[in-house]
Amino acid sequence: MVSLLLLGPVDVPGRTGGDLGQFGSPRLRCLLAALASRANTVADVDWLADILWPDHPPAAPDAALQNLIFRLRGQLRDRGVSDALRVVTAAPGYSLVVDRSDVDSLLFMDRCHNAEALVATDPAAAVETVDAAESLWQGRAYGEFSDQPWVRSEVEALGQMRVHTAEVAAEAQLRTGHAAEAATRLAAIADEHPYRESLHLLLMQALWRADRAADALEVYRTLRQRLSVDLGTEPAQRVQDLHTRILSGAPSRSVAQATPAGAEEVTGSIIGRTDDLAELEQRLGDSGMVTVVGPGGVGKTALVRRFVRDRDNVWFTELSAVSTPDAVVHSVVSATGVTVRRDLDVLDALTESLVPRTGLLVLDNCEHVADTAAELARTVRGRCRGVTILATSRVALGIDGEQVSVLEPLDTPSPGASASSIAESPSVQLFCARAHARDRRFALTDENASAVAEICRRLDGLPLGLELAATKARAIPPEVLVQRLQWRFRILRGARATAPRHRSLHALVDWSYGLLSEASRRLFDTLAVFPSRFDLDDAEELAESTGALARPDVADAVAELVDTSMLAVESGGYHMLETLRAFGIRQLEDSEHLEAVRAAHAAWVADWLAPLGRDLFGPGHVAAAARVTTRLDDIRAAIECVTDRDPQVASRLLEGVIPYLELSMSTEVTGWARRVIARLPSPDEHGDGAAAWAVAAGGARFDGDLSAAERYARTGLASQPAPAVEAYLLMMLEEVALFQGDADTALLRAHAVQDTAVAAQMAGVAHMAAATTVLIRVYQGQASGDGGCSGDHCTVAIELAATCDSSGEDVVAAWCRYVAGECILDSDPVRAATLLDSSIAEAKRNGDRYLLGVAMVSRASIEARHGSPEMAAELFVDVVGHWRDAGNWTHQWVSLRTVVDILARLDRFEPAALLLDD
Repeated sequence: MVSLLLLGPVDVPGRTGGDLGQFGSPRLRCLLAALASRANTVADVDWLADILWPDHPPAAPDAALQNLIFRLRGQLRDRGVSDALRVVTAAPGYSLVVDRSDVDSLLFMDRCHNAEALVATDPAAAVETVDAAESLWQGRAYGEFSDQPWVRSEVEALGQMRVHTAEVAAEAQLRTGHAAEAATRLAAIADEHPYRESLHLLLMQALWRADRAADALEVYRTLRQRLSVDLGTEPAQRVQDLHTRILSGAPSRSVAQATPAGAEEVTGSIIGRTDDLAELEQRLGDSGMVTVVGPGGVGKTALVRRFVRDRDNVWFTELSAVSTPDAVVHSVVSATGVTVRRDLDVLDALTESLVPRTGLLVLDNCEHVADTAAELARTVRGRCRGVTILATSRVALGIDGEQVSVLEPLDTPSPGASASSIAESPSVQLFCARAHARDRRFALTDENASAVAEICRRLDGLPLGLELAATKARAIPPEVLVQRLQWRFRILRGARATAPRHRSLHALVDWSYGLLSEASRRLFDTLAVFPSRFDLDDAEELAESTGALARPDVADAVAELVDTSMLAVESGGYHMLETLRAFGIRQLEDSEHLEAVRAAHAAWVADWLAPLGRDLFGPGHVAAAARVTTRLDDIRAAIECVTDRDPQVASRLLEGVIPYLELSMSTEVTGWARRVIARLPSPDEHGDGAAAWAVAAGGARFDGDLSAAERYARTGLASQPAPAVEAYLLMMLEEVALFQGDADTALLRAHAVQDTAVAAQMAGVAHMAAATTVLIRVYQGQASGDGGCSGDHCTVAIELAATCDSSGEDVVAAWCRYVAGECILDSDPVRAATLLDSSIAEAKRNGDRYLLGVAMVSRASIEARHGSPEMAAELFVDVVGHWRDAGNWTHQWVSLRTVVDILARLDRFEPAALLLDD
């Protein structure tokens, strides 16, 4: 009988009989689990103390730990397992001495290894052994402690072994002719590991052998789509080969056995990187902070993407498109999906949100923002113990504890090498794989081997260079290609001070650039200003506005750029590799066109972005906010370009982000606005910039700075705003009055918003003002003690919601249901709760963080007034957390006043007094 359970909730079943309940206190279980994670080795006292008291260590940790050890031994003795689980003192700490069969995790590993050894000789016994190993699992390994940094790697290793063992069992079942059972086993876990090619390969085999060829082909189609869209790679060659065989109708019984898990998959630019992947694994485990460095085009990003492919909790942050410190941090915020408090510096808010989380943060392409990336990494590492960091850069970040992994180009053949030796070279394998993908007739032969080897040597084994050269193999034989490269390198060289590999890459990109048509070269330079993905319409607009190409000529030029790998296809659009984009920017600089093209890009962004402001609270509100979300890189670049040189254009840009701001309460957007208004002339000099003042006012009201919000709004109104912006500015004044408790003024301003919105033909804004009017009248009635009309007000709000529903104004409809619930909080709390629950659900669906917060407050208030104070307290924990994450102190203060009342009702006077003091 197993004495210690780790493959699920940590527990000691005991041998004394009876229902003993779960073992020990949480801290005692934590101590036992920590000792078990290092079973039969010594666990250091300091290491154990850090685990047990991470935030508030005792004054004498050695004594406190000794006391816990004493209690642990006693409870193990009470359960009759002290002989099986012996806790011994061993300098410099303690050790849990066990037999491997007494700990389920160790027994599981042993059974897995035994099963793997049996596959070839006794597959039936292998399946039985795997099933016995699987039966040991009762949940997530290490239970309540599974996300803790000290055990994370062990939990991940056990999880990976569990998947690997399922593959072993499936292979054994295929050997014994039980294909259907193998398919069932693998299908149950395939969705949990969407990028694990060895698993999907076996599943395809099992389905094919079970006479389910169509299902096997669907597995391949889904896998290929995931790899292409998510990771930019293709399935491994062995997976592609199996797919081809299934399509050919070959007998399924002739399927070769799957490559064992862990065997190298030769795909993409990951060829020849097995040792680099292993080194990365070791370094990251040792330090928790690794930077992969190397020249542009060496394959740093490809290596890291392959490394994280099958890992959970990975936050991949692409930094090539950002250039400012704020944009770096906000990119990490977007990648991690955390919400940040508005009242904190964004980096402080980010790290605060990451403190309880466990995961791997990838910072890709740091070289141009190295100082900011280093500060971010240093801060995250110092504060967030559960977060490890993997960065790519052309230079090390230079922070304490950083391990630097230098990624070298692929090995190239030695001069005079034989054809067989040339074929084994990783650089040759990559060139040939890419050339064959372009032209199925291409093959490495005795005749062209020396020329291919020379190409690889001339390009120093740089993967990007090899891939670009391979694109020409269809039109230019290697023997001719190598001569052309030799000529180009003599004519075009980088500065002697630059590294040879950089000169080679520049020469190759310039050579590929020189082979483009004149039209495609002009378009390539222009498209280099796009910081991330763009589509054909975007390319046509920018090309035409800059005069690079006429709109009808753009499609052909884009096709040429794609065919020559100067542009990559991405999700129906295009993007330019970082190295190629840098080359294009340099071309624009040399021709003195860079500033003009960047200004044209900013103007193009403003042209499509500014009109989105009119979607505020209309049928297109959610879609407008979503478009801003997907094009944030373009908007950031545009704001950066024009904030100093043309703040009026910057204000136009900000007009279009108002719908996004109202849903997201974005600190980044309001930060843009504050920088813009600092550069605007006074409203007496020019009638521009009203939208910048409007966004600044919106942000200030979220921050709780009502005086600044009113000042900004009045300045904006003095700046001759367009009707849509004027309505929003008046709305900010209305909200300021409402938050200040001046209902009469708020009502007058709500009427002004409604009149302005009607004149501007913005029905959604008018409906929002009408809903606010209902809410203000309810508050006026409550203030005067006349709550008798609450039902009538509720009816008006519900009718208004129906009107908004019919016109597609989803955001306002959700607000109306909130107002309706607010009207009858006291007179009909049951119906009010239903309305508020509906509003909360709609707010989540629309991404409306503002509405979500206020509706949660009202929903919790129902419990506080008419239900259970204990339940109300639980709901307000979520409310306070929501406003705290948003940094919205205007609403936080209101919520905290209610929390004080609840605490008083629960006779919790001390914490209530503390809140009042704060």
